[in-house]
Amino acid sequence: MTKTICIVDAYSTGAELAPLFAKEGWNCIHVQSSESIPLDYLATYRPLSFKNILILRNDDIAAKRELADRLKEFAPDFIIPGTETGVELADYLSGELGTPGNSWQTSALRRDKYSMQEALRAGGLRAIRQTVTDSLAEASQWVKEVNGWPVVVKPLDSAGADGVRFCHNDGELADAFQNIIGKTNRLGLVNRKVLLQERLIGRQFIVNGVSINGEHLISEVWSDDKKEVKNASLICEKEVLLPYHGEIQDELVDYTRQALTLLGIENGPSHSELMMTATGPVLIETAARMQGTIMHSAVIAALGYSHVTLTAERYLQPGRFAGRLAAPYQLNKELFCVTLASEREGTVKENRCEDLLGELASFYGVMHTPEKGERIFCTTDLFTNPGIIYLCHAELKQIEADYAAIRNMEKQGSLFELA
Repeated sequence: MTKTICIVDAYSTGAELAPLFAKEGWNCIHVQSSESIPLDYLATYRPLSFKNILILRNDDIAAKRELADRLKEFAPDFIIPGTETGVELADYLSGELGTPGNSWQTSALRRDKYSMQEALRAGGLRAIRQTVTDSLAEASQWVKEVNGWPVVVKPLDSAGADGVRFCHNDGELADAFQNIIGKTNRLGLVNRKVLLQERLIGRQFIVNGVSINGEHLISEVWSDDKKEVKNASLICEKEVLLPYHGEIQDELVDYTRQALTLLGIENGPSHSELMMTATGPVLIETAARMQGTIMHSAVIAALGYSHVTLTAERYLQPGRFAGRLAAPYQLNKELFCVTLASEREGTVKENRCEDLLGELASFYGVMHTPEKGERIFCTTDLFTNPGIIYLCHAELKQIEADYAAIRNMEKQGSLFELA
């Protein structure tokens, strides 16, 4: 009997899933969580990958129940989110149809950044001091009470560092607050409240995982090297894939496994960002979906699998996947993910990335660089970077040399000619 997978919002990295299921003979159904697809995701959507497409027309419980009834006709074996906007709806539909997933009752812990931290605190894990409010006066009073400058100001439920800003005084706080409250964020949601958190000091990391029936497989540990940007927060410089074991990695993995359980993640992928502080790891946030904006073929070159292929395997071959739980991953090659950053704005006259970077010994691939005629913006978050470069090689020294070369090209403005 043919099996069926339903993917909610198969955008960004989630667009890579349906072809893997179709290759194994599964029917693929797409559920769109809103009438319009957020602009930042539109280019990645591949409707031809799906046999059927359903759209949630209104974000109310009646419309969701109607959608669940329509979906029952296709009898999906699993319902999973493709990207962040699909997490909550996938949980709801999975609960209504009785498919293995994550409970809709705990969805808020995986989408609302305030609830996420409070769940960790209640479970005895290190968590961030925080408050949430729709009042600038209350926000300012909280900072005074905790003597907390600098503070991090962010939307409750966006992604990609959208709207995130470090504030060092009342003026910056007021500006950041007004730029968030009442505005529509990158996920197409209106920011009804603003989250304030203490700023964590330390080194940032990424821990990706895939879970099956409450057991968590850690698929990758990356160092997540950032730099601070004026009037924003941190933007990514590079992500370096680390060996599974190490003094820092062991602490991160242990903490992350506990956090995933406290956040109710039982099935499917997760993407966690953490800070290693002087007192140990602290979760910044976890997303119950795959890491966005990755070149999963580059990860396969380094590990033999990727977050995408492991997520598919959890559903396609659960027995094989379960066999990996006790086996830590092994690095076959070194891997850097280098995020370009622009200090200039303008229209691209010529993109020279492929020509110049192709000469580097460790160059693997480039993604999301702008075409001729597109605009480049000053980089303040994930959505405004002008491209991502993957470097993969057996020798770490070669990658480090090529990384330095990329930053030099970037500084000289040779990667893009702007009109």
